[in-house]
Amino acid sequence: MAKNSGKTHIIRKNWGKTYSVLPRLDLLEIQKQSYKWFLEKGIAEVLAEISPVDDFTEKNWNLRLGNNRLGKPTTDPLLCLVKGLTYDAPLYVNAVLTSKKTGGELEQEVFLGDIPQMTERGTFIVNGIERSVVNQLVRSPGAFFTAVQDNITGKTLHTAEIRPVHGSWLEFSTTRHETITVKIDRRRKFLVTTFLRSLGLGDNDVIRSKFQELEKSGNTSFIENTLLKDETVDTSDALIEIFKKMNPGEPVVLEKVKETFNGTFFNSRRYDLGAVGRFKMNKKLKDTPNFVQTDPNTRILTIDDIIGTISFLIQLAQGKDGIDDIDSLANRRVRRVGELVATTAFRIGVLRLERSIKERMSLIQPDVPISISGLINARPIMASINEFFRTSQLSTILDQTNPLSEIDNLNRLTVMGTGGISRERASFSIRDINSSQYSKICPIRSPEGPNIGLVTYMALYSRINEFGFLEAP
Repeated sequence: MAKNSGKTHIIRKNWGKTYSVLPRLDLLEIQKQSYKWFLEKGIAEVLAEISPVDDFTEKNWNLRLGNNRLGKPTTDPLLCLVKGLTYDAPLYVNAVLTSKKTGGELEQEVFLGDIPQMTERGTFIVNGIERSVVNQLVRSPGAFFTAVQDNITGKTLHTAEIRPVHGSWLEFSTTRHETITVKIDRRRKFLVTTFLRSLGLGDNDVIRSKFQELEKSGNTSFIENTLLKDETVDTSDALIEIFKKMNPGEPVVLEKVKETFNGTFFNSRRYDLGAVGRFKMNKKLKDTPNFVQTDPNTRILTIDDIIGTISFLIQLAQGKDGIDDIDSLANRRVRRVGELVATTAFRIGVLRLERSIKERMSLIQPDVPISISGLINARPIMASINEFFRTSQLSTILDQTNPLSEIDNLNRLTVMGTGGISRERASFSIRDINSSQYSKICPIRSPEGPNIGLVTYMALYSRINEFGFLEAP
């Protein structure tokens, strides 16, 4: 055996440089921060969407969901890997059931399902397999303006789109006859004045007064031309016209028509611009005449938003700059793991739960003692979360070739998946490198083959702000 020469401590020399000006790198921060938001705020936001829950008649029962808390994880991540278990923690929520007839209240803490927990390495363990959720790059909600050349007259026609997070799309377009049309959900086309009447601007003079300042120069007369073609005379006329085109063959009852129309754009349960959509909308239209800045907490559409969008469209036709590049990173945002789990898994489960609570409320018998845990079934939430982690295109088995490929997997961006684009429909402009990607997205690394340009990787120092937009140092 060789003798020890007495040198026991070999000092490791570092021939590299340490740069004091560079900030510390945390390559897992994006994943961890986002999931922390989901556990602390996201769950409460989704539950607040359905709370309080009334029964079908709205006369007997009312269930309020209060504060939620997460229990301690039952097992250790390493044990989960060995035994093929899921690393999760139980979710409990305080629920108060009120009888509307007697005024009696019953309070109880109920179990809402097991929520998968993130490990120290930014991954999840589902059925003993380490998985990661890929960040998704999607079109941002808000108002967007584009221009196309008309083939017949050679005129430039402009289009404005109002995209919500969830709800109906609105698309306003100028035509070659100098009128403005609107499409709801990309289905039927109406004159914009018919649409404005249905919002409550019933009189021609009221509509003219809203756009008077814009068209007083006389070089365009969009509103006047559209009013000439419009056959409707008041609000109820316009509502019925839109309802008949959108729902052909259905019986027309004015009250029901009003309710349906207002629910489409002005009900927070069915229409949501999101914090991002409201921010983008206020930023884009802030200098437009007739536009009043809306409170950032207002997530539904307002009449001012619609008038502001039409005004901006008229200004574009008059020669103002302001056309958007839809492939720029200013108009695309990143949906991270917390948001993906909240919107595509947890929210769907909670909406299913709401339906089952309503059904069970209608079956309550007066002589049987009731318990809240009998009304709330945790299965729908657990099923949709499990479905997301096991089958979603965005939930991938962690690439464990080496430690670097693991980190890479967590900093990957894709445009595919739920709410994204399929690779068959992706055009060259989406796959191409945009100038706005400089220092935010690596321009070189992208797989060769059908996914080229659709799967990309974030630059080391790029970060994601509160609205989901990529920022560079």
